[in-house]
Amino acid sequence: MLAAYKLSATGPVEIDASAGIPADADWVDLMSPTPEEDKAAEAFLGASLPTREESLEIEFSSRFYTEDGAVFMTTSLLTGVDVGKPVIVPFTMVLAGERMVTLRYDELRAIKLFLARAAKPENACHTVASVFSLMIEAIIERSADVIEKISANVDLLNREIFDRTTGSGYKRDRRLELVIGDIGTQNDIAAKIRESLASLERLVQFAGVVLPGAFEKGQNRARLKLVARDIRTLEDHVLFLSTKISFLLDATLGLISVDQNEVIRVLTIVATFFFPPTLIATIYGMNFKWMPELDWYFGYPASILLMLVSVLIPYIYFKRKHWL
Repeated sequence: MLAAYKLSATGPVEIDASAGIPADADWVDLMSPTPEEDKAAEAFLGASLPTREESLEIEFSSRFYTEDGAVFMTTSLLTGVDVGKPVIVPFTMVLAGERMVTLRYDELRAIKLFLARAAKPENACHTVASVFSLMIEAIIERSADVIEKISANVDLLNREIFDRTTGSGYKRDRRLELVIGDIGTQNDIAAKIRESLASLERLVQFAGVVLPGAFEKGQNRARLKLVARDIRTLEDHVLFLSTKISFLLDATLGLISVDQNEVIRVLTIVATFFFPPTLIATIYGMNFKWMPELDWYFGYPASILLMLVSVLIPYIYFKRKHWL
């Protein structure tokens, strides 16, 4: 899909590109383009666009470079969080003079957020430099929303793990086993958003060095410095969340282990209770001809009473030791 925009005082205005990209277009947005759309964008830009395979490469030289007078910058963005399928996708921004092309292969909430903000007069999105800066800010804002969602989910997991009103035993263990899956999901999203922020930070640093003209000083330069600080702040927050997620995983495994140890403890105590009467019954179950107690009139009830006493004594002892 290809969408062409002309920049005006009221922000980007979409123009008809069904018959080709108009000459007065300033920004072209490509999403999973066809070969024809790809060629049209390259003619508009005056430079070759990277393929999807090239966009996925992790080498710095493959993601950030200049060619034919155009500056190519590719970052990794997280998408699919809202539908439960978080994936990292490449997003390429190409600036050539007063023309700009964005290339993506998935729907990005950040682009919709950018278009909504760019239409507001106070954002003064009427130059390629302002479009670039505002788009980066929209991406950061979307990343912050994802981090806030992770933080809220981690807080819910924290309360669920340490809730003492949910009982114990098998049901609690089953619930904690399900919680481990939720912890793994949040850890995966946190790792992906951290990867995205690291890639975005490299893009901003590269843009601050390479992009000429409007980015060398003034408001656009100040905005680049501001977004760089915002990215570092978000990275610190994600690192904190990752540490907390690791703690919750360790705590969950520890609680499961405690519950399992409690089962073993109970079984051990019960076995200890029945060991003395078992010993007594074993003694009187031996097949010796001469056993004086066999001729006692009260031998049987006496042996039963002896067994009960042998159980009662360890019970009282364990109770005083607070082992029960």
